[in-house]
Amino acid sequence: MKRILISILFSASVFTAASQTSCSIKKAYAYYTVSVPGIQMSDDNGNPIPVKPAIGRFIYFEWSGPKKPGSVTVLYNNKALVATLTAIAGRSVTPGSEINQNNVSKITVKKTNSLWKIDLLPKEGCAMPDQDCKNISIKIKGTKKTCTFRLFKETELMNMPRY
Repeated sequence: MKRILISILFSASVFTAASQTSCSIKKAYAYYTVSVPGIQMSDDNGNPIPVKPAIGRFIYFEWSGPKKPGSVTVLYNNKALVATLTAIAGRSVTPGSEINQNNVSKITVKKTNSLWKIDLLPKEGCAMPDQDCKNISIKIKGTKKTCTFRLFKETELMNMPRY
């Protein structure tokens, strides 16, 4: 009985260790900006029309190695967004606009890794998910496997006023 119990515990730890996959995304940072028109519209009767804020989203991530990641799928609250992948020249970047003072630190990657930016737009006919999303999933399909990385925090950046 003792041998069976030990073999079950040992096999469980071996299966758990073997099931973990190595993801090439080392770190990721999600950001969004919100801009609201300066003048509120009104209807024919003079009643104010609710203003819809324009939300812009992007993600920076550190990729292991210099090779380009495969196809990217990004889900915000299980809603797929159109993702555009761009390589960042150099090893560091400060997110946001240079005009506004955003309280965000500089993102720096290790020498052997590369820095990438994902610009996000809603799919045609769909709305952008609400602000401050807590369920973000990045899926990158490589040549050998699919890597999934989850983010649970999104940081708001200041934006230029919109009129």
